[in-house]
Amino acid sequence: MRFNRFFGKNLKMVLGGGIVILVVLTALLADFIAPYDPYLQDLMHRMEPPVWSDGGSWVHILGTDNYGRDMLSRLIHGSRISIFVGFASMLMSCILGTTLGMIAGYKGKRIEQVVMRLADAHMAIPEILLAVLIVAAIGGSTLNLILVLGISGWMVYARVTFGLCRSFRERPFIEAALSHGAKGGFIIFVHILPQILPILTVISTLQVAQMILQETALSFLGLGVPAPAATWGNMLAEGRDRMWIAPWIANLSGMAIIILVWGVNMLGNGLREHLDPKSKEIR
Repeated sequence: MRFNRFFGKNLKMVLGGGIVILVVLTALLADFIAPYDPYLQDLMHRMEPPVWSDGGSWVHILGTDNYGRDMLSRLIHGSRISIFVGFASMLMSCILGTTLGMIAGYKGKRIEQVVMRLADAHMAIPEILLAVLIVAAIGGSTLNLILVLGISGWMVYARVTFGLCRSFRERPFIEAALSHGAKGGFIIFVHILPQILPILTVISTLQVAQMILQETALSFLGLGVPAPAATWGNMLAEGRDRMWIAPWIANLSGMAIIILVWGVNMLGNGLREHLDPKSKEIR
């Protein structure tokens, strides 16, 4: 009864979480479930349509691309980079922004001015534009994408944690900890951080979807992981010029991106409603 009640009240979280878990498991087990090597070329079967189209076959269920590479295998392996970049860059943004925001909120004075003005200046520049400029300068690779996207998204965490930390700084339990000789670092990471973890969890979940979209956009523009790497953005870019003769190349990778991002957003919204039931009433 309790199990059914939980699922009934958290449909968004369950549905989104199920999609995310399925994609993550697919990425982890890609070497075992992909029917072919994603980089194996077969020019005799290039641009073969999916099985449900005229001329399709069960040999390549989702068809092949311009070089005869199996689309299903490339989609499965492509999920690895999207998920890894999305989660790793989100983690970097979260750690950097949360640390700076809590220090600025607790210490105040000059540290507060420096961190907050830096965040304001950074937010004045569109994230995707900043990412394009930096990646174009240093080159595209998985590590560079993580660094660029991680640096471009820290401001949200900094501003949220700054405001929360300032409000907690005057609470009685903080004054009690200070009276017992607790240091600033101990108070920040032991007393304040646990109080804001639920909010950070929701923000982090929603930001994963944003990071995945930015990684895809950079790969589509040729600034992501260089070809012939099996990434959804690269597949989307490869299918762009063949939309009229082989639309499945771009359509399948686009659908994969939409499903994953939709699942992550559903999970984030479900977590927000679960952790803050009042959010349902506001809407």
